Amino acid sequence: MENQDDRLLGGKVQRVGHYKAELSLADVNVLYGIMLLRISKGYAPDEVSFIMGLDSDPVGRFERLARKKITIGMLMGILSALGEKSLGSFILFSSDIATGDCLCHMVRTKRRKLIEHALYLLDSIGAERLVFKLFERNPDHLPFPQSEVQKWDEISKILDVELEDNWPVPKEPIEIYQHCCLLTELDIMPRHVMKVLCEMTSRTSYPKLSFNKSNEGRKITYEKVSS
Repeated sequence: MENQDDRLLGGKVQRVGHYKAELSLADVNVLYGIMLLRISKGYAPDEVSFIMGLDSDPVGRFERLARKKITIGMLMGILSALGEKSLGSFILFSSDIATGDCLCHMVRTKRRKLIEHALYLLDSIGAERLVFKLFERNPDHLPFPQSEVQKWDEISKILDVELEDNWPVPKEPIEIYQHCCLLTELDIMPRHVMKVLCEMTSRTSYPKLSFNKSNEGRKITYEKVSS
């Protein structure tokens, strides 16, 4: 169940997302571990999904409780996208959630600089008890906007050269991102590459990129279009 509204507090708008689902202790452990690791790496959910080469943002859907269960294959894919090779860095959350599924309520509060994620357990009378709370930087808050422009320009130059000279077959997001990281000394993130790729697929001139999505597995690639 998803709901979103805006609240005016202290002259500033806070966007609050409310998500509810039945979760088990195992579900909560996986949710906490993924969110903590993702936030520690500085990635937004859609950036992790992008690196995994998935279009439907399963990481974001999982954190919004729209996708309760997650397979071990998907979990290992998330860890790999975050640069981890095993479950060794995956931190489990200890909680006294009872055996079986319990109704949980995720509240996401978006402030100017931070996003707060709070998971609550609802008891039989509807009272809420905090299970965990995490904070991350709001990616929409850009303290140094000129630095962001510099990164976009650098990536555009790298990918324009690649598009002209060396794009013979469709490329996966991770391949594109790693290529950009290799050729720049700037501290770029997947979101910077995502923005440039979006611009390159919306061009009216050629050559340009075409965004492709396979019917199997929702995998995405970017293909050169010459005319």
